[in-house]
Amino acid sequence: MMASDQVYPRDADSPPISGEHSHSGSQPVTRMHRRTMSQDSLMSKESYPYYDRSVAPPTGTYIVQVPKDQIYRVPPPENARKYQQYSSSKHRRNTCRCCICTTLLIILTLAFLIAVTGAVLYLVYRPKAPSYSVESVSIKGINLTSMTSSSSSALTISPAMDVTVRAENGNGKIGIYYEKGSDLSVYHNGVRLCDGSLPAFHQPPRNVSVVSMVLVGSQIVLSSAAHQTWLTEQSRGRVPLDMNVKIPVKIKVGAVKTWTITVKVTCVVTVNGLTANAEIVSKTCDVSIKPW
Repeated sequence: MMASDQVYPRDADSPPISGEHSHSGSQPVTRMHRRTMSQDSLMSKESYPYYDRSVAPPTGTYIVQVPKDQIYRVPPPENARKYQQYSSSKHRRNTCRCCICTTLLIILTLAFLIAVTGAVLYLVYRPKAPSYSVESVSIKGINLTSMTSSSSSALTISPAMDVTVRAENGNGKIGIYYEKGSDLSVYHNGVRLCDGSLPAFHQPPRNVSVVSMVLVGSQIVLSSAAHQTWLTEQSRGRVPLDMNVKIPVKIKVGAVKTWTITVKVTCVVTVNGLTANAEIVSKTCDVSIKPW
């Protein structure tokens, strides 16, 4: 405060200076505080009931300090809809994420249980694939010396074969049910000669079954080159035949019977001739199982 603004005590008899009010009584005024116009304008209306409302407050910049914990963040009206959409979409994303995680957890749990069950069943029952072999082949309808030629370059034959197959189930606690719908085909150098099917039957554990079937072919076109090949092979006493078998089966484990499983058998059988008394020179069979 400047020196001119300082106020000093005066005697009671001294006249008042400009800006002061005269006081009745004899008590001296020791000091006077001055307020600026901005300080007066910040006084609240509640503190001064006689405040003149018709007088506008002076213009200027006012700084109002409010505690942070009393500030409520509310979106403006133009952004309220966007905020609501964002909140709902975020909730939906969280819900979908939870559903996906739950589904994956269930799938993993089921896969684990299936794997454990399969391992236990394998250790208890020790399953083995059945084995197959061709025991005999009788060939009819193929006479290489008296074949009739339908043209100058092709021959037609109608072969028939009696085939005996041996099926062995070496499992001690597993039975096999052979269903209808099997297919057995015989080929020579890629040419399909005849086909047939196995009968439906049940094979108990540790059992050997021998099944006979008749395979028939009709009007098979044989080229002159294939005819000549057959003559050469028969003269050597080694005629190879390919046999492909597809068998639908069901496995019975204890009291439980599985779904239909396809068993594929591929055999290569070599006979000494294409006659009814043909003898098997060599044979091999491979087995593959398609569980689905």
